Amino acid sequence: MPSYHIELRTHDRVWETLDIDRENQTDLRIEVARFVGELLRDHAGKIWEDKDWRVDVTDQSGLILFVMQLFVTDSAAAIPMRR
Repeated sequence: MPSYHIELRTHDRVWETLDIDRENQTDLRIEVARFVGELLRDHAGKIWEDKDWRVDVTDQSGLILFVMQLFVTDSAAAIPMRR
């Protein structure tokens, strides 16, 4: 069974890594979505501090197979006006 590496990065560090074995890319993508869902559930406030998370998924050789990017920002309506 192929092995993969999932890594959460912010602008200044690597936060979490996970090594998993999955039969195919479909199962791998589902596992990555679950991984991100658990991160958001367990660290909901952290995404608002960091503003940008990147989840890289690599194969055994280190080749990046896909990336999931999470980016949060306030809209203009949520930013106080300065006078």
